Amino acid sequence: MQQGESTSMYRRIVKTTGLLGGVQVLSILCSIVRNKCIALWLGPAGVGIIGLYNTSIEMVAALTGLGLRQSAVRNVSQARASENENALSHTVTVLRRWSWLAGLFGAVVMLSTAPLLSRFTFGDDKHIWGYVWLSCALLFNALTSGDQAILQGTQRLRQLSKAGVAGNLAALLLSLPLYYFFRFGGIVPSLVLSSAVTFFFVWIYSRRSVAPKQPVSVRETWNEGKCMVVLGVYMTVSGFLTTLFNYLFIGFIHRTVGDADLGYYQAGYAIVTRYVGLVLAAMATEYYPRLAAVSEDKETLGNQVSRQIEAALLLLAPIVSLFLLLQEWVIRLLYTSEFLCIEEFFSWAMVGVLFKSVSWAMGFVLLAKGDGKLYLITELISDLCGFLLNVSAYYLWGLEGAGVAYLLNFVIYGIMMWWVCRRHYHIRLGRSWYGVAIWVIVGCAVVSILYRIGSIPALSVAVVCAVAVSMAALWGLKRRLAI
Repeated sequence: MQQGESTSMYRRIVKTTGLLGGVQVLSILCSIVRNKCIALWLGPAGVGIIGLYNTSIEMVAALTGLGLRQSAVRNVSQARASENENALSHTVTVLRRWSWLAGLFGAVVMLSTAPLLSRFTFGDDKHIWGYVWLSCALLFNALTSGDQAILQGTQRLRQLSKAGVAGNLAALLLSLPLYYFFRFGGIVPSLVLSSAVTFFFVWIYSRRSVAPKQPVSVRETWNEGKCMVVLGVYMTVSGFLTTLFNYLFIGFIHRTVGDADLGYYQAGYAIVTRYVGLVLAAMATEYYPRLAAVSEDKETLGNQVSRQIEAALLLLAPIVSLFLLLQEWVIRLLYTSEFLCIEEFFSWAMVGVLFKSVSWAMGFVLLAKGDGKLYLITELISDLCGFLLNVSAYYLWGLEGAGVAYLLNFVIYGIMMWWVCRRHYHIRLGRSWYGVAIWVIVGCAVVSILYRIGSIPALSVAVVCAVAVSMAALWGLKRRLAI
């Protein structure tokens, strides 16, 4: 890869990470404001009811959505890379029809199971009509997912960001009056209206980006859509298994030590995955379609993965090192001093995030290749390995053991992904990322160890190490961005 192309790629990675990361931060802030108002106006009961409704929607959507939000990005991206407008509009038309099919299927399932869901979830028949109306939300969510896949696959990331910002703000402004004036009666209308307004803004930007220009037969829609659905189903099953193993481990903690320790684990896990994970989530939106577009070119694919690993490590290095150094303040800010015991989990898991970023970049190769079966197998192995590590390490060392298990799981997963890329796909990754990975991981590990020692000299050296890692990472980014 030429120096100019490499610099351009780094600039795009950093730019889109900042752009999409900002949208996710805004989404979190909107959720905080909404949840705060709901807690004030509806109390714990209202928060609980909304949580139960949302869980029901997510469950039905996971079973009926066919995984199109993730899998279709690959098809759209490859159609765009062909530089054939007819092929792109053809793929978009197929995707939109399947989105309608998935949405209507989900709505019908919700309608037909409304009495069962009401009785099982709430223990009465009072919420049947609530579930009936929420079937509309399922339809809107499916259509939104389809149009989001179009924007992501065509690399209209700025439009995707604008739609996300507008949708989040509009949903917040429209839902708050419903909660204030109608209290519990405004819950279902608010959920439906929020999903509708989110779809409205995504639809506007999606229609501006790509307009269908040719008819597509029903047979073509069915045959071409099956490719999207097959990969989507594999991804859906994989996501379900991840959720299942996490549920089993949470149940193990609850039965072993009770609610308090479970709360500590979930608090620590939330910081590591939700807040630090924002960086990887933002990067994935741009990385996945870019990788899918060159999935048949082994050399380019290897270069793309290597550059992505470098960028992820350099962006995460300052965040991880400073989080490790300031973890006590971070925990006090997000929770209370009662949760300071999660430091022992935090110190190990934050280093594990760096290994996760390496394996994460390699794991997308399987999705870019459309190899759903191998993706499911590797994810199942990782989930099973993670579950066994979690249970055994937690049993031996408690909360700190869970942090150790998090770290070890991503070390093992990274080795497995490297082997798959090298041996199965014969993709050679560039060696430049090895050096970056070594000094970033070692530097952050030293900060973690010195912080755990806790003495004044150790903390002083930890501060120097954290600053050094952060400055080196920023210098590395500056050099790669040629600024």
